[in-house]
Amino acid sequence: MEPNDSSGQGQPPAGQPTPYYLPVNKRRPKKKILMIAAVAVVAIVVLAAVLVVFSAPPKGSADNPPHTTVPKTIPTGSFTTVSTGSVSSNGGQITGSLSGLKIEVPTGSVSDTVQFQVSTATVTESQVEGLPTGASIASKMIKIDTIGTTEWNSFKMFDNVLTVTLPYEQSMVQNEERAIRFYQYDEAVHTLEPTGYAGQDVNANTLTFHVSTFSKFVAIEMAMSFFEGLNSSFAVDTGFRPANDGWFIPNYGSYLASGGNCLGMTSFAKWYYTFEKSSSGTGLYSKYRQGSASEWRDDEVAIQLATRSQVGLQGIWASLTEEEKENYSSKATGLSIIHGLLVSGEPQLLGLKTKYNNGTWGPGGHAILVYRYANGRFDTYDPNNPGTSAGTDQQQIPYTFSGGFSRVFKSGLNAANPLLFNVFYHASAKVFSPNNAFKGIYDMAENGFQGNSIFPKVELTDSESDTYGTTPIDSNSDGLRDTSDNKMTISGTITGGQNPVTKTLIFVSGQKFETTIDANGVFSQEVPLYAGDNDVVILATDSNTFTNWAGYLRTTVKSTASPASMTITMSWDQGSSDVDLHVLEPGANGTEGRHIYYSNKGSDSNAPYLDFDNTYGYGPEHYYATESMGLPDPSNPGTYTSLYGKYEIRAHYYRDKDSDSENIQPITFHLHIHYLMFMDEQTGTEYWGDVYYDGYLSSENPYSASNFHSGDASWSGTYSFQYLEPVPSNFGVPNPPQNTFAW
Repeated sequence: MEPNDSSGQGQPPAGQPTPYYLPVNKRRPKKKILMIAAVAVVAIVVLAAVLVVFSAPPKGSADNPPHTTVPKTIPTGSFTTVSTGSVSSNGGQITGSLSGLKIEVPTGSVSDTVQFQVSTATVTESQVEGLPTGASIASKMIKIDTIGTTEWNSFKMFDNVLTVTLPYEQSMVQNEERAIRFYQYDEAVHTLEPTGYAGQDVNANTLTFHVSTFSKFVAIEMAMSFFEGLNSSFAVDTGFRPANDGWFIPNYGSYLASGGNCLGMTSFAKWYYTFEKSSSGTGLYSKYRQGSASEWRDDEVAIQLATRSQVGLQGIWASLTEEEKENYSSKATGLSIIHGLLVSGEPQLLGLKTKYNNGTWGPGGHAILVYRYANGRFDTYDPNNPGTSAGTDQQQIPYTFSGGFSRVFKSGLNAANPLLFNVFYHASAKVFSPNNAFKGIYDMAENGFQGNSIFPKVELTDSESDTYGTTPIDSNSDGLRDTSDNKMTISGTITGGQNPVTKTLIFVSGQKFETTIDANGVFSQEVPLYAGDNDVVILATDSNTFTNWAGYLRTTVKSTASPASMTITMSWDQGSSDVDLHVLEPGANGTEGRHIYYSNKGSDSNAPYLDFDNTYGYGPEHYYATESMGLPDPSNPGTYTSLYGKYEIRAHYYRDKDSDSENIQPITFHLHIHYLMFMDEQTGTEYWGDVYYDGYLSSENPYSASNFHSGDASWSGTYSFQYLEPVPSNFGVPNPPQNTFAW
């Protein structure tokens, strides 16, 4: 922890747990506190103390503060059920008698029906202990239980992000209701984890946030004096230090869109610091160092652990939600981070995005940890820059109560060529995971992921190893598989293991694909490739990707193909089904463009084309347009125009092929448009954009497939994408737009 302030005020007695402090002239009188929590009264150990100090340590110090714990006890009376309901793969909404309660479940969030039960209880006020000075309870304890299949009950994590709105109690607000945030209370390990922030309705007394799993929730108000002090010498420190508690290996991808592992690495580092460091006595930075002490590429256990952590969370990360995008003009983000540091005592997960001058959003994103606030700046751990000392300028984000965020955050494998991010959001419970999720893969990492009786063996097949192998070979003996195409069919076998598996997940540069495994353990899947090196991970599992017995293989495939100017990808969540991607290309001079689909795929030489027709389920299907191609001019056959223009996209449910002949299997489909917005010819920098759509189909009809304009129920609506010719001046990255507040 940080040393106490030089004034000598508030020194804790020797040998006593470090308490929380407020400035002497702003310390509030102790108020009566009402709380709601578990029926069983237990001692709650939160795994880090936060010391608020009033002078910061020297910048660049390589200190190693102790990770002190502070007991938190939150007893309650009996819980009363206020709402029940169920949600299937079609999604839905849970409401009830609790005013303001709303749980929105997107389509495709679960595979099978999940039951919800919402209940509330009143805190036993006299027995509440461990909250920081200036904190008070502002709601009932709200318990949300979910019950499903045996597989669901192991982790209880949704595949998509849910939007939750919960009420706080106006009568319990002591100062300023905008300083209220909800927290997840984990009954098993007795911690408080902030939910983050997606909006507040002060008239309805509700807060909205995003989650991927449920527990108990309670609203906590912090004294405004904390936040008013953000322009002074206020500081708060969790004790985390990147050079001790971060990873030794770097994020070997740089950001999510290109296959990086930043989300998994930061989330696991936070989990390890919270739950394992005190018992192991070793910081994460010192663990899993194999081979050369100065080289990370031979640290295979660390790389596999980071990858497994990433794929366990990747499905719920996705891009910013619309609510989070709206937060860029408010002070809510910075206040939420400070709030979380104070109440939870743990580092906070911060999401990063890029918004260009023209208002468009950059692709992908990045995840870092905020572990300290001092000198008007957040200190962060960025897995792209491992081992940095506290106070390193590049790893800081300036923030004050009056000025907000005042500069972009620069991230990258070197400071001279950084990625620039100017939009920040408090991710928190959006990617919160139950304790057993990381515990399982951690225990396996401690054993070096050894054990042939546990892990299925994953092997790739190619033309040199198998007559039917299709994975690219290493043609030039440089250690990398390579191809001149912008796609490949990856093939292999998965055999043995603790449990039989019938499908496998394949991750290629951050994109997830699912394919079946036949009775002989053979799999094959066509996947797209980016120009350059593509990180390929195969995870053999029939269950949640946090499972600790999944087979694993990682390799790199290099593509020397022309960079794609645009790729439209369609996938869907159901097997035994035939769904088709349809693209109507831009027209010219009043003549409609080509209708590209399975019966008119186009050429892969001069014009855009559809790669193949997936008739058995899941997808993906891809429409490719590379920078060397042009669109056939429908008004002047034999000539070509640029790729720019208006594209119309639809999904069509051709046929249900499952074993239930009485009912049509509903389909949840996903469209992803990945396109080159601008390329700076002088620097070689490429600016890519991403657009996502999700939809639902419940009717099949193979007889309407050729009519793009069909009104039949087997067709989705029409998604229009305007591919615009770039304006170079639009692609600068301005200072953070959050510096203008709307309180």
